[in-house]
Amino acid sequence: MIWPENVISITNHGLFLDSPEYSEIVQQAKRLNVPFVVGITEDAGQNQFTNAQVVVEVDGTISGRYDKVRRVPFGEYMPLRSLLKSLGAPTDLVPRDARAGTSRGWLDFADTRASVAISWEIFFGGRVNEGVTDGATFIINPTNGSSYTWTILQTQQVAASQLRAREQGRDVVQISPTGFSAFIDSNGTVHNRTSIGEQQVLERSIQLRSGRTLYSRMGNGVYIWCLLIAFALLARRRSRAIRIGAS
Repeated sequence: MIWPENVISITNHGLFLDSPEYSEIVQQAKRLNVPFVVGITEDAGQNQFTNAQVVVEVDGTISGRYDKVRRVPFGEYMPLRSLLKSLGAPTDLVPRDARAGTSRGWLDFADTRASVAISWEIFFGGRVNEGVTDGATFIINPTNGSSYTWTILQTQQVAASQLRAREQGRDVVQISPTGFSAFIDSNGTVHNRTSIGEQQVLERSIQLRSGRTLYSRMGNGVYIWCLLIAFALLARRRSRAIRIGAS
């Protein structure tokens, strides 16, 4: 059972493990006999918070945690806060900064490994590739684009999930309470996409895949080489046209 990004917010310097929400999730995990992968935020002191996905097992143990590494600037944190504040910028619009995670981008649950890209991390191929390199068999993208509801970003995020699926040869599960939820197969085809913010339980069998694609092995170098080859061909064609014109 996979839930979206930051659907549980723990305030007053509390911990998810001590919250009533945790107890309720354990009850549901036992009832359904499946682990829950849940998006949480927790206070982290000194005007900071964490944004993470945690795995709650059927017996209530927290078997895994991934804290978001790529934070949204001017959304989840304010870069150069002191400087911008001295210049009169409204830095109080982002009163707290998300603390960046440092762990590798994957979680183990249900006897397999998933590459995890929280929210806009799906736009960065390297974040997803990290989990695939470490043996992930599919990709999850828990997200919560509440600041961008009814904007083109929601469609762009689905497109980014399609790109990651084709790059890695992996199925993607995208989960959102405020945007689109969907399954994307390894060919980039979208299945069971909800409407924006539609409350629905989605179920679908996905393929768990191993091995690595050319992109997974070379990263963005694939695109760089394609651009270099294209420029070389264009330069050669232009040079040939100039020689023909001169003759």
